[in-house]
Amino acid sequence: MKLRKSYVTLVCVCLLLATMTLRFTPNSAAANAADVYAIKGATVVTVSGATIRNGVVIIRDGLIEAVGADLPIPGDARVIDATGMTVYPGLIDAYTNAGLGTAAPAAGAGGRGGGAPAAPVVAIPGLGVQAAGGAQPAPTPAGQSPELMAADQLKVTAETFDNQRSAGITTVLTAPREGIYQGQSVLINLGGEDADKLILKNPVSLNVSFSSGRGFGGGGYPGSLMGVFAFLRQSLLDAQHYKLAWSQYNQNKRGIQRPDTDKSLAALQPVIDAQLPVAFSANSVREIKRAIGLADEFGLKFMIAGGTQSYEVADLLKQKNATVLLSLNFPQRPANLEDPESESLRTLRERADAPKAAATLHKAGVRFAFQSGYAARPSDFIANAAKAVEAGLPKDIALKAMTIYPAEIFGVSEQLGSIEKGKIANLVVASGDLFDRRTQIKYVFVDGKSYEVKAAAPTQAGPGGRFGAGGPGGRPGGGGRPNADGAGLSVAGSWTVTSESPQGPVQLTFSLTQEGNRVSGSVASPFGTFPVTGTVSGSELSFAFTAKIQDQELPVTGKGTIDGNAMRGTLNAMGQDASFSGSRTPRQ
Repeated sequence: MKLRKSYVTLVCVCLLLATMTLRFTPNSAAANAADVYAIKGATVVTVSGATIRNGVVIIRDGLIEAVGADLPIPGDARVIDATGMTVYPGLIDAYTNAGLGTAAPAAGAGGRGGGAPAAPVVAIPGLGVQAAGGAQPAPTPAGQSPELMAADQLKVTAETFDNQRSAGITTVLTAPREGIYQGQSVLINLGGEDADKLILKNPVSLNVSFSSGRGFGGGGYPGSLMGVFAFLRQSLLDAQHYKLAWSQYNQNKRGIQRPDTDKSLAALQPVIDAQLPVAFSANSVREIKRAIGLADEFGLKFMIAGGTQSYEVADLLKQKNATVLLSLNFPQRPANLEDPESESLRTLRERADAPKAAATLHKAGVRFAFQSGYAARPSDFIANAAKAVEAGLPKDIALKAMTIYPAEIFGVSEQLGSIEKGKIANLVVASGDLFDRRTQIKYVFVDGKSYEVKAAAPTQAGPGGRFGAGGPGGRPGGGGRPNADGAGLSVAGSWTVTSESPQGPVQLTFSLTQEGNRVSGSVASPFGTFPVTGTVSGSELSFAFTAKIQDQELPVTGKGTIDGNAMRGTLNAMGQDASFSGSRTPRQ
């Protein structure tokens, strides 16, 4: 248990960093542009039907007015000549936390922390439910309140979704990722309007994690996988009792004391009635099987979110008619690994098999959709889907897993997921095949509005392709000073990154030196100071360090994009990604 607590503690650091609001170049969506567009001359991949050569797509008032070959162009349309390009439905990321502000506080009066369940039940100590003797429950910690709504936490500005839109993503299922009951997810379009205008469906699912995520510093119950399941079982049992108590009262109110109202237990009613599905964040075979067992026990409608090892139980998932929101955040080799032979055979196998999971699920007949898995860059969403294609997944199925499949799973296929007359005009115009690394996103439409495609930071795919927007000759477009060894960027110095979180500021300080493209130094954290190593490629710094907490070791990797004395990027620990940003102390 001590080891797991240590892991959770460091992951909490990453999660706290994720609460920062990154500042990008202001979005220049054509708010005052015409509401009518005609995209002509393109290959139109409708997904739901035949691909149309030399096609025309007409957009009016946010909807697809017409699609076909050689259609007449309306006189009031703004014409986009897409000859040689390809039009796709806007991509759907089936599970992320995009657009969310800081987590809401724990439930107050009337919730699990303020009201008692309807009648005495036998409680597991520490769960915060009514004891058999009638004692009042303890306040519920954050992350254990199923009534929390992601829709209430949306914090959207004009530039919030620049990176997603520039990667062709126009719709996401978003939910918090802290605690056990992570809240109820919401499906949103990635426009630049007020948050309320982006909502397509709310709620979509109750999202549940098997990691307690107890906040900065850890501690508290439940602190183990067994404890988490005990908490979940007890809360579902309480919800059943709450339903029974209110049912009996409503049948005959005279002479019966009215049950107490409890927001948390009330929020679980559509869950236990199988009206609101549960999205279990489960990656290992053990977690997936336990999620299925819990769903079977209480008759829950459920989905598996993550599913890293889902390919190992594909037949069971098919037998249970389960849906998988499959993560495309594939496991990677730690950047600071000195001896590759030190990795276990199982670790190597899992890394090699991860891209094959989608093909295995498809062959088994398991319904699935792709999710980013909080990937460092939204552009990785397509890149890793391409890896799944290379690993045996048919290309048309890969596209459907990012378009019509999630639309069907979330019950919005009449609005999204394909290019058809009357559907919402979420469209992506690409320079070629979406899964070709050389392809660039040229135009993006969300709710019929055109949004500027922002250049992505250069990565290993090279300049000019999906992952690069470098200048002439392949030079990175970011800032920084070239060093004497020609590595293209100097990262030497002291870098400070800070997160303003509900628990207060969290700060990491990197002290770095550089020789050629190799970087070394140290990182000071609230848990101590640790050696750090890394490399520089283009305008990107990749680094890694091993944190030691309570005599336990945990590898942490990260990538940051440098622009002069500014840096922003992502940390990864235990497969969890968190954004960071900061600056370098100017040289004297």
